[in-house]
Amino acid sequence: MATILFNEIIFGPVKSRRLGVSLGINLLPINKKVCNFNCVYCECGWTRDIEIPMSRLPSREEVYKALELKLLELKKKNNIPNVITYAGNGEPTLHPEFAGIIDDTLSLRNKYIPGARIAVLSNSTTISDPW
Repeated sequence: MATILFNEIIFGPVKSRRLGVSLGINLLPINKKVCNFNCVYCECGWTRDIEIPMSRLPSREEVYKALELKLLELKKKNNIPNVITYAGNGEPTLHPEFAGIIDDTLSLRNKYIPGARIAVLSNSTTISDPW
């Protein structure tokens, strides 16, 4: 099975049968999958190592800046996504700044594309873990 790894923090927008036009956010390293599961259907392939390489995760500030630039570009082109989706190279809730990044995303969404939804593609096993 071919695997897909996203090489940017922000990717897309892409057309999704389920979500419509989706702007993706990858909170994980660009060169490996980081997940606490090993799902047979995962487009990122098998989980080789669940250790989170903190030095290679994008910072909250990097995510904010990248998302703001992309939203400005899309708004200027009138190419507004239906949804901002946390997906990427594994489990997004493993990022230690996940809650703050979601807060930032809501703020940017409200400023630039208030009609868009926020989606998190997650196995949800760590969503309630305190960071």
